[in-house]
Amino acid sequence: MNAARIAPRGLLLTIAAVQPIFAGATFVFARYVLQRLDPFTVAFLRFSLSTIILCSIACLMNRRSGVIPIEKRDWLSIVSLGCIIIILNQVTYLYGQQFTTAVHGGLLFTLTPVVVYVMAIKILGEKWSRLRGLGILLAVLGAALIFFEKGLKLEKEMLKGELIILFAVFVWAYYTVRGKPLVEKYGAFRITAYALGAGSIVYFPFGLYRTLNADWSQMDTFGWVSIGYIAIGTSVVAYSMWYWLLKYLDASQLAVLNNLQPIVAGLLGFILLGEVATLPFILAGAIILAGVTITQKAK
Repeated sequence: MNAARIAPRGLLLTIAAVQPIFAGATFVFARYVLQRLDPFTVAFLRFSLSTIILCSIACLMNRRSGVIPIEKRDWLSIVSLGCIIIILNQVTYLYGQQFTTAVHGGLLFTLTPVVVYVMAIKILGEKWSRLRGLGILLAVLGAALIFFEKGLKLEKEMLKGELIILFAVFVWAYYTVRGKPLVEKYGAFRITAYALGAGSIVYFPFGLYRTLNADWSQMDTFGWVSIGYIAIGTSVVAYSMWYWLLKYLDASQLAVLNNLQPIVAGLLGFILLGEVATLPFILAGAIILAGVTITQKAK
């Protein structure tokens, strides 16, 4: 844990528990709307709405006394992060998610801790910890059990989608590691707002073109609810929580929380879709939770 910054333990644990719930639900809502609208239009609607909300709040925050102004040299890094998260991560993720299942999309993101750990050691100078490595390994193995319990399907379209999402995982890991110094300096919410805002501006011309030429015939009420969720629940709430946690946790500790997302996806599948929670799923969930616990306690 970052010793330079200390958060109330109760608040830290609460947000660490809630953030994977918001993030894990993304795969279900995204999968639903992507069956009714093309991914480039979904991305445009999602980030247009989230950018308006985030930047409006960030502007109000800038009026408070004591807020550190962002230095000119850091704006380039923020804009770069925005292009990375919007175009290389989220647009590619939405494109890939249309070809595979919500559960598989969530499971692929459980590889994030491994990628982040390697990048954090190389870029941020985090120290190697055998105990933390064990925790990450357990969490990934638990996710793999869910993956194989669902059945490894290698249809051409599904494989295509999963390879695209795998690329998005590496991008998300890089975004996490590179964003940590900026978050510690300026705060989670403003960096999230300005990064997403910058990326949305770059994406705007292409996204607007796709939106104006989109086929809206399959959209329904829950489709709009899904867009609202991934815009507000994911891009505003989950992203801000992610970067807030990054202020107080090592990047590798935070990243392993991704491995709770398959549990969330499975539970939502049971609640919303009537899917049955099998014994292997429950055992895998217990292994994931054990891995997360070990990683958080490791020094």
